This record gives sequence, structure tokens and C-alpha cells, in this order.
Amino acid sequence: MPIEYNFTMKKYLLCFLMFLVAGASPLGAGDLTLFGGFQHPGAITLGSVGSVPGTAGQITDPRDFGVFGLRINRSRSMIGLEHTLAYSPSFIDSQAHAFIQSSNFIVGAPALGIRPYGTAGIGFIHSGGDAPAAIGTKFALNYGGGIKIDALGPLGLRVDVRGYAIPGVESQTLNVLETSIGLLFRF
Repeated sequence: MPIEYNFTMKKYLLCFLMFLVAGASPLGAGDLTLFGGFQHPGAITLGSVGSVPGTAGQITDPRDFGVFGLRINRSRSMIGLEHTLAYSPSFIDSQAHAFIQSSNFIVGAPALGIRPYGTAGIGFIHSGGDAPAAIGTKFALNYGGGIKIDALGPLGLRVDVRGYAIPGVESQTLNVLETSIGLLFRF
């Protein structure tokens, strides 16, 4: 039975291919972080699925929802590239989920045991489900920073705070704050 490719599937494939191409440089010095955290969406008004035209639900600071994924940093120097692939099972509300892909520049302090860093980049967020928060695939800007802490040999800890700006969500910009903690592996 042939697989039918619809527009949504093409968006998933495009995001996945961007992630693969961005991380396709030969393996060298770098790190991989497996992380988990919370997202705090800002205030935005979204229309209701199946509602009477003109009605909308106000989403203002709902409960925290989880996110988990991986980050690959392609350099141990002070300036490098980083790529994120993540999943949020409850994006904005409990009936929507999201896949997050981004590629960032990262600027950090030299390796001294505790290394602060800043980061900024672009990517995509695809939100689906049966809720007004199922916004489809949207371009996203992100910015933030954190610290990487050396622990035992190639293992470490990473604490990260990021802001995402997602323009074009029902003629508004959705701002999401993400805080996370992760286990860092150096290679």
C-alpha cells in the first residue's frame, strides 16, 4: 500500500531533513544533551475548534507543560552551532502537541568547569491535535542562555532558559518561555 504524502507530512520531513543537514558535519569535538523541562506560554487569544464563528478562548498563563528532547553542539570552542530536536506532549493546552526543531549560534565562556553561554537561532514548531493550540507549522525565533557544568569525565549537567517567538499565530506573536535541565555527554 503506497504512503500518501500530504502537506503536513512534507512539513515534518522538511524539518527533519533540516536537522540532519545542519548536524551532518564530521563528528568532532562537541556535546550532546538529553533534556527535559517546562514551557510557559504567554498570553494569546486562540479560536476554538468547532465553535461558533467569532468566539475565542483566552489562553493566559496556563499550567506548565513538559518538553523533552536533545541538543547537539558541534563545537567546544567559544563560538559554535547547536541544533535542537524536541517534543512537547501538551503544547499550550493539554489537547495539542508540538515538535520543535531549531538551529542556533552559541557563544560561551572558555572551559573552566562551569561555562555560561548565550544562544540565538531560528527553527520551526509544528503543533497538532484537536484544540485551538494546534497551530500547524510555524517559523520560530529563539534566544536564551544557561550554564554547562562539568561533572565526571565526559558527563556533565546543563541548565537552559530559552524564549521562543512564534509570529503569525492568528495575527499575533506567541511567546513561550522554556526552562530545562539536561544530562550532557561530551565527545
